[in-house]
Amino acid sequence: MKFKITFIVIIFGFTSLIAQDVSDKRTDLGVSVQLYPAGIIPTVNLEYYLEENASLLFRLGLNIVDRQDFSDFNFTEEGTGFGGSVGYRRHFPSGKGKFIAGLNIDIWSLTIDWTDVGPADGIVAGSTYTLVIQPWLEGGYFLPIKNTKSQIGLTLGFGREINAITSGDEVEQGFIGSVSLQYSFRL
Repeated sequence: MKFKITFIVIIFGFTSLIAQDVSDKRTDLGVSVQLYPAGIIPTVNLEYYLEENASLLFRLGLNIVDRQDFSDFNFTEEGTGFGGSVGYRRHFPSGKGKFIAGLNIDIWSLTIDWTDVGPADGIVAGSTYTLVIQPWLEGGYFLPIKNTKSQIGLTLGFGREINAITSGDEVEQGFIGSVSLQYSFRL
C-alpha cells in the first residue's frame, strides 16, 4: 500500500514540476484504453512536449488481468492492480495527423488469484502479489479532431512483462503485444 501511495505522489509531483516549466511548451491531458491478450489497461495520460516533435508521456491506471489459459504455471490467473508509465515519444507529421514512435516503462502492482490442478487431480488455489516491470515499444498514428484542440490515436505496442518482486507462487510473465486507443486535448 505504501508503494502505491509513494508511486502516485512521485508521478503527480514530477508532472506538476514539468507542467510549470516554460509557458510556450505544450501539454496534453487524455485517456486511453490499452488491450492485450491477457487483459485491459484504462489510464489517464499527461503528455508534456519537450519540443514540437518530442514528448514525455506519463500514465496512471488500472491493470485488469485475465490470463485465461495462457499461463505455463497455473490453470487460471486473474487479478488487478494499479500502476503507471513513463515514456518518451517522437512525433513525425504526416498528412493531417502524425505518426509516433515511443519507448515506455510501466510499473504495475498486481494481486493475481490463481487456480491449478494439484495432487490427485484436485483443484488448488492461491493468491500471488507481484510487482511487474514492463518495458515496451509503441508506434501509431494520431489524427486531430476538426475544430478542437483534441486528437485521437491508435497505437500498437510490443514489450515484456517481468515479475520483479513476487510474494507467493510463480505467475506468468513474458512477451506481450497490445493495441491502444487514445484521446487527448491540449491544456
